Order: sequence, then C-alpha cells, then structure tokens
Amino acid sequence: MRFEKLSTKTLRQKVYDQLRQKIISAEISPGETITMRELAQAFGVSLMPIREALWQLESEKVIVIESNKSIHVNTLTANEVNEILQARLALESMAVKRACELRPQSALPKVEYYLDGMRNSLKNHRQYLTKNKEFHFSIYSYSESPIFLQLIGLLWSRIGPYLFIQASRGGDISGSMECHQGMYEALCERDKNKIVRFLRRDLEETAKFIIPFLEANNYKQKIQKGGE
Repeated sequence: MRFEKLSTKTLRQKVYDQLRQKIISAEISPGETITMRELAQAFGVSLMPIREALWQLESEKVIVIESNKSIHVNTLTANEVNEILQARLALESMAVKRACELRPQSALPKVEYYLDGMRNSLKNHRQYLTKNKEFHFSIYSYSESPIFLQLIGLLWSRIGPYLFIQASRGGDISGSMECHQGMYEALCERDKNKIVRFLRRDLEETAKFIIPFLEANNYKQKIQKGGE
C-alpha cells in the first residue's frame, strides 16, 4: 500500500483526504481490514493524525473501527444503495437546478473540459469514473450550496468504492456518456427539467449497476456461512 509522504502542516486533513480518495476509488476495498500502525507507516507520520482522520471517517460511516483497533471500510447492502439513491436524487437534483440558475457563462468551458475528459477515458473505466466525479462536482459547485456539497460528498464516499469495483469488470458505459452530455447541454440552456431528467437517469442506471453485484456477494456470503 503506497501513500504520498506528508509534510507536518495540517496532517489530519491530508491523511483524511488521501484515505477518503483511496476508499472512494476502491484502492482500499469495502470489508478490507487495515490497522492504524500500517497506515502510520505508509504515510510516514505518527498515530495521532491517523487516529483523527479515522475518527472523522468513522463519524461519516465510511469506515468501522473495531475494538482491537483494526479498521475496515464499511460495506453496503442493496437496500442501503436504494436509500442512497433516493438521497442522491433529492440533493443532487436541487444542486443542478440551482447551478442552472446561478452558473456564470465562464462555468461552461470548465464543465465541458471535464466532459471531454470523460469522453477521452471511455476505454479506461477507472479513469472515466474519476473524471465522472469531477464533472458532477464541477456542476454542483455552481449551486453555491456548501451544505449540499458536503452531504453529496458523504454519499459519494459510501457509493464510490462499488462503482470502481464494478468498473474493473468492464462493460458498456455509452449510456452514461449520453446522460452527461445531456446534463451539459441542459446546463448551457439553463433547462432545469432537462438536467434533472438526465441526472435521474444517470443515478438510476448507476444503482442498477451496483445492486446485482451486492446481492450476488450477499448470497455467496450466506452460502459460505451455511457451509461452515
């Protein structure tokens, strides 16, 4: 496990940011166990900033800290994915509608830049998903709603690892690209209904992508426990 070595300034925040990104990108997988000492060694820091960053991630339900000080990334059930979908639909719909109202003309080239990044990453699914996150949050940033952004970010922390796990299996993502093209065009037109329609389609397709994987894993776990 490799992490960027850190300076002494704002160690807790830097540890938190790196850990959160590695969890979202499934470099640390749901259910995978790690220890504080392993993380401290990987980062090249003391245990204190590691503990502080982990406490923050635990408060966000991203990780679980066991009594023996081992840590694992929180897992989701199919029902929880459906709950997250409904929460994302509510929050992200409000964010894109506000972005349509409030975005300056200068926002369009920036959002188009991230859209082009997605288009150029179609053959690299993991890179595509990184660009996908940048695209969404570039739009949400124009909602001028820091609380929305914070809550949306928490939900992405929970769902992100499963997107990357599924992406590693390949598959057609042309439908996703259509949704994002539609969102960009709607942003240009300040068409709230259109941008929400394409956003909803994108999020619902994402949930359909993840739920069968979770259900299959849950079934396997039940079979394994039955055989013990």
